Amino acid sequence: MLAAVFFVGVTLLFLDFTGVIHSWLGWMAKIQFVPALCANLAIFIALILLTFVFGRVYCSVICPLGITQDIISWTRGKIKKKNRFRFKYSKNLKYLRLGMMLLFICLLIFGASSFASIIDPYSAFGRIASNLFAPIYALINNGIAWICERVDSYAFYSTDVWIKSIPTFILAAVTFVAVVLFAWFGGRTWCNTVCPVGAILGFVSNYSLFAPVINTEKCNNCSLCGRQ
Repeated sequence: MLAAVFFVGVTLLFLDFTGVIHSWLGWMAKIQFVPALCANLAIFIALILLTFVFGRVYCSVICPLGITQDIISWTRGKIKKKNRFRFKYSKNLKYLRLGMMLLFICLLIFGASSFASIIDPYSAFGRIASNLFAPIYALINNGIAWICERVDSYAFYSTDVWIKSIPTFILAAVTFVAVVLFAWFGGRTWCNTVCPVGAILGFVSNYSLFAPVINTEKCNNCSLCGRQ
């Protein structure tokens, strides 16, 4: 439920063209991992401590791209009801995760934030929402505004429908397709292989105080815990 609230709230922040939603929900952007890393050390430390205590709560509840993957994965499970398990266990690609994390950190250190934003989950979701969802949102708004004008109501007003640039639109579309395919066939594959935030918090969560612990004496090697 809380994840749904964050997903809707953050999405509306990127769709809002009035500024009203930003005045209410702007704090949701400030507690995202990379923005906090770059601008608010206190929030960044709080996210690290949250992960240390409860595991990767950020990825499951706060990060909009992580929640997007869960929605896609859940949808696949509803469509393919005949399969008892949606996914099978696969080995951890730790070297790929480590490589993406180091690449991300180096890009930030050397001031190449525009390139780092390509794999930053919050920036990636922002591009998708701003370039793919926002035009549709604006068209719907304009349709409602047109209907309201016909009955002498001006509760809604028309706005321009536009995208920032063709390269940005293409990057957003490619990212969206990749996330959808990864989530559809492998669950949180983006989080576990590409996302640098997932790699950083995954390392911290290894020492989580409330991390799940398997009782090896009662384990019968059924492999159910390795599937979803």
